[in-house]
Amino acid sequence: MPERRTAAKLIRFHPTELARITARAQACGQTPARFIRETALGSIPKARHDAVTVPLVSELARIGRSLDQLARLAQAGQDAALAKRVRVALDEHWALARQVIDGRRRSPSRIAR
Repeated sequence: MPERRTAAKLIRFHPTELARITARAQACGQTPARFIRETALGSIPKARHDAVTVPLVSELARIGRSLDQLARLAQAGQDAALAKRVRVALDEHWALARQVIDGRRRSPSRIAR
C-alpha cells in the first residue's frame, strides 16, 4: 500500500496564476495539486489531447452512422443515384475521421502556455 501524504504546505497564488495552473493541469488530465506536486518534483507534464479530440471523434462517428443509414435507405428505395452520392459522402467522411484519429496519434504532446 502506498505511503499516505500527511505533510501540507500552503501556497498562495495570484488568481491568474492559479487559473493558468488549473488549465494546464486539466490539459494533462490532472488535478492542480497533483500537477504542482509532480512538476515541482521534476516531472515534465504532457498535455492530453483526448480531452479535445474525443468529443470530435464521437461526433464524427455519429454523423458517419447517420450517413450509413441514409445510404442503406437510398439503396432499399432503389434510388441508385442518391445511394451513390450518399456513399461518396460517407467515404469522404470516414477518410476525414481517419485523418483526425491518425493526427491525434502522431501529434506531439505540448502544453499550451
